[in-house]
Amino acid sequence: MINLPSILSFAAALLLTALAVVHLLRGTRRPQKTFFVLSAFLLAAAEGTLGFILRAPGPQEALQSFHVLLAVVIFSPAAGLPFFMIFGKHNDREIVSKRLPSMIILSVLLIVAVIVVPVQIVVREIHFTEDGVFWGMTFSGFGKAIGVYLIIINVLFLYLFENTYRSSSIAGKVTLKYPLLGLLTVSVIHFIVISRVLAISMLDRNFLAVHSCGIILLCASFLYATVRYRLFDVQAYIGRGVVSSVVTIIVSGLYLISLALISYVATALGMPYDRLTFYLLGLFAVFLLLAVLISGKARRRLRQFINENFYFNRYNYRKEWRDFARLMSSIASIDEFCASTISFICEAMLVQRGLLWVDVRNGKTAAYGMEPENPPPRLVQGMYRHLDRGPVTIFKRTPSELSGHGHAHGFEQESAERFDWIRAVAFLRLGDECRGMILLGPKDMGNPYTDEDGEFLATIADQAALAVETLLLEEKMLESRQMESFNRFASFVIHDLKNTVGMLSLTAENANGNIHDVEFQKDVIKTINRSVEKMKGLIHSLNAFKEPTAISKVHTDIVALARKSVESIRRTAESHVVDITFEETGPVTAPVDAQAISRILENVLLNAIEATPEGGSVTASAGSGEAGRVMIAVTDTGKGFSEAYLSELLFRPFHSTKKGGLGIGLVLSKSLVEAHGGSITIESEPSRGSTVRIQLPDS
Repeated sequence: MINLPSILSFAAALLLTALAVVHLLRGTRRPQKTFFVLSAFLLAAAEGTLGFILRAPGPQEALQSFHVLLAVVIFSPAAGLPFFMIFGKHNDREIVSKRLPSMIILSVLLIVAVIVVPVQIVVREIHFTEDGVFWGMTFSGFGKAIGVYLIIINVLFLYLFENTYRSSSIAGKVTLKYPLLGLLTVSVIHFIVISRVLAISMLDRNFLAVHSCGIILLCASFLYATVRYRLFDVQAYIGRGVVSSVVTIIVSGLYLISLALISYVATALGMPYDRLTFYLLGLFAVFLLLAVLISGKARRRLRQFINENFYFNRYNYRKEWRDFARLMSSIASIDEFCASTISFICEAMLVQRGLLWVDVRNGKTAAYGMEPENPPPRLVQGMYRHLDRGPVTIFKRTPSELSGHGHAHGFEQESAERFDWIRAVAFLRLGDECRGMILLGPKDMGNPYTDEDGEFLATIADQAALAVETLLLEEKMLESRQMESFNRFASFVIHDLKNTVGMLSLTAENANGNIHDVEFQKDVIKTINRSVEKMKGLIHSLNAFKEPTAISKVHTDIVALARKSVESIRRTAESHVVDITFEETGPVTAPVDAQAISRILENVLLNAIEATPEGGSVTASAGSGEAGRVMIAVTDTGKGFSEAYLSELLFRPFHSTKKGGLGIGLVLSKSLVEAHGGSITIESEPSRGSTVRIQLPDS
């Protein structure tokens, strides 16, 4: 006799195992993938154990297998909840590191629950047919409580996954729509199965078979998303601007209320629970269908929901307009504008590749899905011929085909072939002036460009043209402010140079009559040395004022680099009668620009030495810091900074606590540290000293 329910359970277990193995072997290791694999293996163990229960020869064997199933089911949220919590988040490692203690506590509590809960208080009776085939189980009140626990966990899974789906980009929604449908399907089946336990304390083999079918559908949806898309490349940015969805919570609450009402009515009428549930569900389905057919508003909302979530080529892009406006408000440079804009457009419209060209400073270019290259001038001229058609032109054929055998569009055949992927062009126009163009290739899955695509692209092009003009204006204002700052800085330099030159000039005049005086010779040497040191400081300040050059990162031994910097400045410390020491807090290497880091350390160490009185000390240390970061620290016993200086003037140019200081060294150091993706902080206490801490990423 074929035991179909057990076959379905074992099939579900095999699919779950295959899904886990595929992700275990595919791609890079990430926390969300690790928790996904663990969840899949646990669910596979549960389905496999369920298959053994359905094939058990007697009640005792079934009870033993159910004990294993109960342990797996109770513990599975220890892996499932973290997965759904971090899935799709760009900062999954950071979330795991912050929530690790709570995850460990949850796991320990669930393990204790597995050990404490005996199977005998969950299952009241196990039923077999006369032929010795497993038929079902009767659960106790404690078993019903575990059913409520499973429903709550399922609600949390749906809630977290729905938030990830709602917060994802259009490309992310395409990847997640089938897994979401699979999760919704298996959740509905799961609710129905658990409802039977809560209502009549019974669960038979037919309901278990339906549950296994739901798991198979879930596996199929995740496998499809895995094969066709990159499931773990989904990025969901959940912040203050994103309101978490409560649809799952509301629907689940209504479901539990309806379950209680159905149970109460069934008891009052003496009608079997299953039959009453079937009647009510049928009536509800008919009512919902009539409501959709009668109400025009309901039809519009249903059509909008389907188009927005399943037919993305018909999407009206309202959310993307708002997102692009927020993106433009955070852009700081033309290069950042180009890269962010073309990526946003291609991801929002599901375009395979695109190119953005802006006609400023000999042309700025950014690309998506291809290597960026400046379009040839004749191609630009050829595309400009479409300006009269409007802000956006969508080609039915490729531009090279439209150009024919001649050069109807004004660009050479070679260029036309190199850019024959173009399917749409949008112009960045501001009045009668054209600032550039957006070139887009074919859409994913062969979808054609729609009217909504054209309207969205035209709106984006208008906003982008305005953003370019705004950025150019901001850069001119910044250059003006920088020139003003430089003039102010130059006045300091000229003043100090004037004093230094005046002192040397006076010394030269006095030398004519006193050159043979030994004491005068000693004074001359001291004056010259002081002047040289002063001019060296001015030259260093001039260099520090320049914008930091592009850094070139190479894996470097940070401890050795810091020790070398300390040794190079030891003589200066000795001349100030300051003791300088170096401490190693652990070997560490990181990709850094060694010259830039040496420059930072030189500035910080010199400041520490000059701030420390005679007999004081300066201690430098380097090694591993918290959260896998590199830590460099410099501590002195100097006079420190006031609280007002730390809060208002620190890291601001032309503000220094040193006599004659220009306040440039720390500004330069901060910019170089941030260029490495790190941070620099200063802790200080007046008359007690200061500590400068530099943190750098280790990869």
